[in-house]
Amino acid sequence: HVAAREGRRIQVLMYHRVTTENCRQQHWTCVREGEFRKQMMLLDRWGFTPITLGEFALVQRGKLNLPRRPIIITFDDGYKDTLEVAAPIMRGLNMRGVAFVLGDRSITTNRWDSLSGIDEARLMCSEEILELHRLGFEIGAHSMTHAKLPSLAPKQVWNELSRPKILLEILLNTPVRSFSYPYGLLNEAVKDMVKDAGYTYACSVYTGPALFATSPFEIRRVAFTSNTSTLGFASRVLLPYARYQWARWKA
Repeated sequence: HVAAREGRRIQVLMYHRVTTENCRQQHWTCVREGEFRKQMMLLDRWGFTPITLGEFALVQRGKLNLPRRPIIITFDDGYKDTLEVAAPIMRGLNMRGVAFVLGDRSITTNRWDSLSGIDEARLMCSEEILELHRLGFEIGAHSMTHAKLPSLAPKQVWNELSRPKILLEILLNTPVRSFSYPYGLLNEAVKDMVKDAGYTYACSVYTGPALFATSPFEIRRVAFTSNTSTLGFASRVLLPYARYQWARWKA
């Protein structure tokens, strides 16, 4: 959740792939197109209005008012599916989201998943990232190479944080203020370096109960998987599910 100035809390959702095909082993990062469409329609029916992290920054500075029921929808890794499958569904409902992409444009697939036996999937190229941005999506950084940041030397961490920000800002011709930790892995040193690199917000996942106000560099999101049912989706969005999710992960 994100805690707004006036006390309201904003749910932050996390997706990876939204696919028209079955994923081998039904990997949790895949959500089928039909299920994603149903989930977005439910958000619309329940009166939620998706905003970006950049818009929330304007809210915190008193330059923008929040809608009645705001929500933030994020996508990690920068899959081509985000542009070709998820974005049209969201655009049809007048929604937008935040897509976190890699800085190293030579990485064209999710090669970091190969050791897990997961099918490779295409990532967006530079032109496709620009197209998604033109559709109203915020583009954030997801490191240079999808590295496990806490395991790297400080100089390597700095490279993974600072270079994608510069490269994406050149590509988009706009500031890049948001970051997402690969694998959701972080520590205090990494968080400090994210701030020093010039980001305003950074998203994690299973790092504790859903709190935002304590650190804008550890936004805790609720993940949606290939096995999320309609009831499961409702419980995650409408109930304090994140605390249960965190406790289960810790156990």
